[in-house]
Amino acid sequence: MDRDWELLAICRHEDPDIWFSKRTCTLAKKICLNQCPVREECLEATLLREQGLARTDRAGIAAGLTGAQRAAIAKDRGEKPKLPVGSRGPGRPLARCGTRSAYQRHMRLGEPVDDACRAANAAASKDYATTGTTVGR
Repeated sequence: MDRDWELLAICRHEDPDIWFSKRTCTLAKKICLNQCPVREECLEATLLREQGLARTDRAGIAAGLTGAQRAAIAKDRGEKPKLPVGSRGPGRPLARCGTRSAYQRHMRLGEPVDDACRAANAAASKDYATTGTTVGR
């Protein structure tokens, strides 16, 4: 993708921090939406750069849109977040069965709870009752 359009972007003269601060997001949106002649090119470049990212991983204001708004556009275009098999997010595997974390996941998602997870949760509850923590020693 040709990036010559960036030379025409209004934001190139602005403080980069305004695009990532909740305090200044209204100003950032106003600059993009009302003044920038290359907003469409910016949106396409941002969507390409963020391709495969989850909604929560899209930070700041770009092309006058929040990360959630850009994620909605990507979803409408048929893009799906790319996640490793068996993970909840990049680099974050599911807790293995037989742990308290897996028990909590089963409960949260309404999945059937296996005996190993039930036993791990009971052991963690017992440890908590006696020590005040579930962190192993």
